[in-house]
Amino acid sequence: MREITIATYNIRHGHDVGFDWKKIAGIVHRSGADIVGFQEIDMHTNRVSGRDTVKGLSEAIGFPYAVFVPSMDFDGGRYGTAMLSRFPITACEIHPLDAGKYEPRAFGCVRVSLVEEKELCFLNTHLSYESAEQQRIQFAELAAFMDKQIPQKMPVVLTGDFNTEDFSMFHPLRTLGYDLVNDREHTYQTFRTEPLAIDNIVYRSAYMTPQDHGMIDSDTSDHNLLWCSFRLS
Repeated sequence: MREITIATYNIRHGHDVGFDWKKIAGIVHRSGADIVGFQEIDMHTNRVSGRDTVKGLSEAIGFPYAVFVPSMDFDGGRYGTAMLSRFPITACEIHPLDAGKYEPRAFGCVRVSLVEEKELCFLNTHLSYESAEQQRIQFAELAAFMDKQIPQKMPVVLTGDFNTEDFSMFHPLRTLGYDLVNDREHTYQTFRTEPLAIDNIVYRSAYMTPQDHGMIDSDTSDHNLLWCSFRLS
């Protein structure tokens, strides 16, 4: 496999589509994504009437491999993020992020087995919105993990709702050789309610080259899906 498409999508727990996962699946299919990082995922909460959101998304999209990354107990269930893939997920790690006095946060890291014996390391997260200083701490934690815990000669992608459009916040990752899809040159205002460029796809530029990217404007959430197709080297 030489090309792969990655997407990130904050779905506001499915509220805007009345928990009809087929509508979310339609947006994913329009993007052509092979792997998606989702944010604001409810699992078995009262807010979603006890639904298994990850299973519902997996079945609707047709991606058989899925991981839920809990950040906290919430409303009779758990709340966090998820990663779905059409390719096998062979390993998974879940790590908390330092959220200080604010809402708990975490990130997930999975190995995805592609064809031709290639592997991709895929991470997904949702950073704190309450404090820029807390975000700096979380960016530093992500950078430390990606620097020390991921093999140097592996394609890596980090997706997420980073809750900032200050692209300088990504500096700890840029110094490690990572680049951004959503940046000053190509800015996508992914947050719909008050247009903000807060969702992003971060990639290890030595092993991945963007071929095309875009945003799907849709009322299926208060965020738009951001996607990018990459050529792997």
